[in-house]
Amino acid sequence: MIVTDHGKPVLEVRRYESSSLTPLEELRGSVLFCEDAFEPIGEDDWEAYR
Repeated sequence: MIVTDHGKPVLEVRRYESSSLTPLEELRGSVLFCEDAFEPIGEDDWEAYR
């Protein structure tokens, strides 16, 4: 079922399907790119990540 707002689709309601996968298995392969994952971050960036 699709719910609309003034003719524009805004929400889709569908049957819930339980997954037999664990959360880690669900996420496997979902990261497409991670640049410099093991490089230290700069002092200015450190404050932004808090």
